[in-house]
This record gives sequence, structure tokens and C-alpha cells, in this order.
Amino acid sequence: MTPLKLIAGDTLVGLPRKPFERFTPDAADLDRELERLEIAAAVVRHRQCIENFPYWGNEALWREAAGRPRWIPAPCLTPDGAPDEHALDATFARELARGMRIAWMSPREHMYSARPWCAGPLYAACTAARLPLLVDYRGVTLDEIDEILGAYPKLRLVVTQVPRYGRHRSLYALLARHAGLHLCLSSAYSVHEGLPDLVAMFGPDRFLWGTSYPEAEGGASVTLLAYAPLAPAAKAAIAHGNLERLLAEVTP
Repeated sequence: MTPLKLIAGDTLVGLPRKPFERFTPDAADLDRELERLEIAAAVVRHRQCIENFPYWGNEALWREAAGRPRWIPAPCLTPDGAPDEHALDATFARELARGMRIAWMSPREHMYSARPWCAGPLYAACTAARLPLLVDYRGVTLDEIDEILGAYPKLRLVVTQVPRYGRHRSLYALLARHAGLHLCLSSAYSVHEGLPDLVAMFGPDRFLWGTSYPEAEGGASVTLLAYAPLAPAAKAAIAHGNLERLLAEVTP
């Protein structure tokens, strides 16, 4: 089997309030995991964005990412921007200047509505810059996703931690309705022949690969993709090509 170039789209680095029993998911541990699984690069979010404060977590992310070429920093954004000015335009421009090519939001943890009436300025900014925006499946409802992409059809919304629900009827309907919807699939989506069915229905271009680090053993996600009965071109697109294209298309 030809080795796949892998880029993980969903890692989360940083120490939780309640420590894990067997390991410490800090920067050094993530580096070891990327090396162990031969992962070329990873989109990295920082846990302090949700367990402390989003913009403090972003500072920690940029600081720890310095000198780590495998890391693709993903700052956390909110609709009101960073204090003290609380001006999203200024915050967005500053993060782009620092090298932001992908971002994430966490509306549930940061206590705002994901619906466009509240978070619309964030979606508008991401749409204008063609910036991919990550959101955890557990942090939004499917109705909210439908409303977001209905209002901002060119938004590149990437849903992570997609669960194992079999042939997900609602998710398939959303994929059919919204060309801007992308899924980052890891071992959380361990559906029998799930990847081939998604690719057969919608093509390979809207699916990314992830490891669910640190919530899951990354080897299971490698196996999920490596042994999926997909054409080599489709497998390579999911493994790295789609994410690389999305990052390259950002217009700072």
C-alpha cells in the first residue's frame, strides 16, 4: 500500500481542567503523535480557548506553534471580536496578518447563538476571505447549520466530530442542500462503508480527514481512511488535498 500523505483537520492541544489519566495532551505530546502516525501536518486549535478565554487561548496557540512547521494554527473567533475594542474587523485582519488560514468557533462554550442574527458578522467575514470555519458537531444543531448556510451559501463550514449514526439522513440532506458544507471525518464516524457511500453520493471534494486528538486513538482514524475502498485520487483528496486547497484559496 502506497503511504498516504495525511493532514489532520481537527486536533485540540492544551491541558484540560480535569487531567487525562494516562497522558498529557500538550504541545510535545501532539508532536509525538504526529510523528508516531506519520502525519504530515495538523490543524491545531487550543483548549484554552474554551476552558479559559478564546483570545487568550489564541495567544497561547500562536506562541506554541512558533517553530513547529507541522502545525496549522486555527484561532478561535467570536462574532464580537477580541477585547478591548470588540471590533471583529480589526480582530479578523490581525489574525489574517499573523497567518490565519483556518479558524474555529464554539458558540455553546462562548454563550452566543450560532444563528445568523447573532453570528452573521463572523460568517460574513469568513465568506469574504474564503476562510474555512470549523465547528464541532456537538456545538451546533443541524437546523442551525441549515440556517447558517442558507444565509451564507459561500461560507466554507467544516463540521468536525461527525458521529456514528449510520447513514445519517439529516446530514445527507444538508450535504445535498448546501455546497459549502464540509465534513472532517475521523474514527468518530466509523460507519460501515460510510466513506465510500458519502463519496459515491457527493464526490470526494467536501470531506477532510481528522484524528479526534486527543479524544481518540489516532490510529483508528488512519485505518478508517487507509483501508476505505476508495479510488486513490479520492483517498488522497480526503487525506490532504481538500484541506490544502481550502487553505490555498484563502484571500487575506
